[in-house]
Amino acid sequence: MHGKPEAPMRSPGDAPTDRLRFFFQQAPGMIAIVSGPNHVFEFANAAYLDLVGRREVVGKRVRDVLPELEEQGTVALLDKVYATGKPFIGRRMPVAFQRQANAPAETRYMDFVYQPVLDEQGRVTGIFAQGFDVTQQVETETAFSESEARYRLFSEETREGVVIHNGEVILDCNPAYARVFGYDDVAEVIGLPSTAFVTPRSAALLQEKGARGDEEPYEIEAIRKDGSAFPAEFVGRVATWKGQKVRIGLARDLTERKRREAALRESEAHFAAIFDQSAAGLAEADLSGRFIRVNDRFCEISGYAREELLNGRRMQDITHPDDLPRNLVLLQRSVETGEPFEIEKRYIRPDGSEVWVSNTVTLIRDSIGEAHSIASVSIDLTARREAEAALRQSESRLRLALDAGRMAVWESDNRTNSVTTSPELNRLLGFPEDASPTIEEIRSRYAPGAQDRLRTAAAAALQRGERNAEEEFEIIWPDGSRHWLLLRADLEVMPGEDGAVSVKATGVAFEITERKLWEERQRLLINELNHRVKNTLATVQSIALQSFRHTDKANGSNVTAFQDRLFALARAHDILTRDNWEGAELRDIVGEVIEPYCRQSSGRCDIDGPRVRLTPSMALALSMAVHELATNAAKYGALSVAEGQVSVSWSIMSGTPRQLTLCWEERGGPPVASPERRGFGTRLIERSLAQELAGEVSLAYVPTGVVCTVKAPLPDGII
Repeated sequence: MHGKPEAPMRSPGDAPTDRLRFFFQQAPGMIAIVSGPNHVFEFANAAYLDLVGRREVVGKRVRDVLPELEEQGTVALLDKVYATGKPFIGRRMPVAFQRQANAPAETRYMDFVYQPVLDEQGRVTGIFAQGFDVTQQVETETAFSESEARYRLFSEETREGVVIHNGEVILDCNPAYARVFGYDDVAEVIGLPSTAFVTPRSAALLQEKGARGDEEPYEIEAIRKDGSAFPAEFVGRVATWKGQKVRIGLARDLTERKRREAALRESEAHFAAIFDQSAAGLAEADLSGRFIRVNDRFCEISGYAREELLNGRRMQDITHPDDLPRNLVLLQRSVETGEPFEIEKRYIRPDGSEVWVSNTVTLIRDSIGEAHSIASVSIDLTARREAEAALRQSESRLRLALDAGRMAVWESDNRTNSVTTSPELNRLLGFPEDASPTIEEIRSRYAPGAQDRLRTAAAAALQRGERNAEEEFEIIWPDGSRHWLLLRADLEVMPGEDGAVSVKATGVAFEITERKLWEERQRLLINELNHRVKNTLATVQSIALQSFRHTDKANGSNVTAFQDRLFALARAHDILTRDNWEGAELRDIVGEVIEPYCRQSSGRCDIDGPRVRLTPSMALALSMAVHELATNAAKYGALSVAEGQVSVSWSIMSGTPRQLTLCWEERGGPPVASPERRGFGTRLIERSLAQELAGEVSLAYVPTGVVCTVKAPLPDGII
């Protein structure tokens, strides 16, 4: 619907059609004619072409030459008019036109009609479009409506009270004026004396200001309808209203402002107290760096008295020269951008000493947003710097200790399945010192079962509620050599978002290959010693049997007792061998000896006492003694009958040295009497045992059963 005619219009009078086209062309409104279902332009007058930006439209489809109209539904309207034969009338409809190439669309408001054109048979052959651009009218009405709305808003909704009076009575006011003074309606206010809205002592001031025509604002004590007084601000000027000279005034309730001012004064006093008593150094300076305000802590940090700092001294004057250039660059950037900054720098005190501070600087703006001053918070870093120096020294000493002890530090995290190594750990694992092996590469050097041992040790520590775990494990280097490491770790359990937990471990590792080799050699030597001892005992047994072969005692009880004593001695050697001949537990010695006698009679043997470790000589002596007591009980005493019982108990008495007291007691056996002669077993218990233990042994034959009491000192170091 946009463009200009294909050919100049002919002058009127040639034909009725030409006169009509000439009339359309000169018409002030926009006229266009489109034909056919595709809406091809046949005619568009100058006003229409001006509207669409002087585009060539005649002979072209609307949707091709004016695509923006199709996007807004205009072509759909044309389709509807063409299909139904019913006209469409639009009122003040916004339509966006691309009036200039590469320019944003311009919205115009249109009054228009789409009138179908019919042929002689009444069929629709085209559409006659006529319209007017009413944009200016719409914008004017909109502006007027907005102006009216603003006026109503100011007059009806403003919180400022507006009043018109003639110096004696109120002639008119807005609702806000009535509300300020506690009235429900404007009608209640109109006609009241002007002085009815101020206290009696302020009435004279009100009349004086009005008489002089004073136009400056002033504070006055106002009064509400209920008689309550409140602070208010009045201002007025002389004007003409409805043909008479009046004074138009503005009244503002100052109650809230006075409250805020009081709160501000209290806040400023509170701020001043915080400023002066803050543990941090606080200072305010103008944009040139000149100090405006400082607190006591800032004076302590900088070493200057308040009077010295506020007497023209600048931040630049007390900042270390080496730190000043960077400080000034950051300050200038802050002034330009308004962004705060933080810097660690040094102040030079009056005595020439330096103090490190962390300075946080913030720009302060005035009420209109202009940069006014800068505020800084200074934290004394002296202690932190000293701690950092001490930490560096400590780390250096730790490094020396690690190097001297050939220890390696490591850290692992099972969340990321990662490990952080050190050159020392790389060396222990057989990697180059500068390598960064992955966790998979490290685990590939574990000996079979090593990884399970480490996991089990960590899980056991956590299950016990402990954070520390320790385990030994074997690794195999690429050259096939085998090495042992001792791992000690501090475990940190970290809960995850999904309820799962992860473990972060930090620890040290050291090589114990030499120790493991020594332990293996020791184990072999002890096993060899045990083997040779047993061979010796077997040889002794064989010699004894050979010696008794040609006597009538070869199969007698003496030979059997001798063999049993050898077996008891062998069992004691077995216990000592298990502990590398460093000693043996008393409970193990007693249990090993009497176990054969109590095996078939559960509950008849009671063993009770605290944990105590014996030296090898004490273990052998007690083993032989308990064997003799058990053998005698099995033949003649409590263990010879079904209802008999044996109790072995011991206790430790404190002192220097500590003393072991062991008691063998039989009950429920045959009646006991003192033997007529002392046999080998009795002599072994009473004499040899006491001599080996450097203690006392008493053997009592009471009617209820044999009671043997042993008292012996425990050497230092025995647990």
